[in-house]
Amino acid sequence: MIEAQNLKIGIAGTGRLAWNLCNALMACGFRIAEVTGRSSHKISQLATHCLAEAVESPSALSPGNDLFVLAVNDDAVETVAALLPETKGLVVHTSGMKTLGSLKGKFTKSGVFYPLQSFSFERQPDFSSIPVIIQASDGDSADLLLFIGNRLSQSVVSSTDEQRQTLHLAAVFVNNFSNALYTMAQEILHDKQLSISILHPLMLETVLKVGSQNPLDAQTGPARRNDSGTIERHLLMLAGKPDLLQTYQLMTDFILKKYHHKKDE
Repeated sequence: MIEAQNLKIGIAGTGRLAWNLCNALMACGFRIAEVTGRSSHKISQLATHCLAEAVESPSALSPGNDLFVLAVNDDAVETVAALLPETKGLVVHTSGMKTLGSLKGKFTKSGVFYPLQSFSFERQPDFSSIPVIIQASDGDSADLLLFIGNRLSQSVVSSTDEQRQTLHLAAVFVNNFSNALYTMAQEILHDKQLSISILHPLMLETVLKVGSQNPLDAQTGPARRNDSGTIERHLLMLAGKPDLLQTYQLMTDFILKKYHHKKDE
């Protein structure tokens, strides 16, 4: 039977995901044995926080670790994996886009442990509500990832590469693109000495609404109503901001086509 405190875990990475994942693992009784990364200062900080050993390079991680977590950016997955020692332990990456195959070949056991959330240093989200997407090269590895995932989260989902990549793509739309729209809104308001905090209740209501309603049915606004006069006025207001004007036009056209264009007969 697997015991959380008996697992030896090595973490490669010292960024936002690494910090949040280490905190979640420790809160659930797991022990971080080693931490490594690119910056000796950041390695030392995270290792001290986790009561772990600071290791100068992925190549110096102990081959006796049961689990190696590559909490690094997508472009570094293969590079860091190539530096790891030969091991019988399970090696996983945390990428939404990298395939399971990016780890195969060198390691007997490989997998994916992808927490589907946006992480920061300033906030510590409730990990129990974060979906964790897992994938493994073999049954024993899948069992281990399922055990860890179920300790951390109430939602653990096994997936294929294609399913996980599709989730990542959709997540870019709902998180990264929506945040970019908030930045645009802030720019529009700033010109008139208005604070984006005025929009916070609206932003929250939008999220709550699509939590209980199909987004297709929840759409509101001038494009949904086909209110051409308001749309034209908005376009005039954005005349001096070509990037925002283009974005407004693209989004408006999408909504108009979705709700008001007649279907081909």
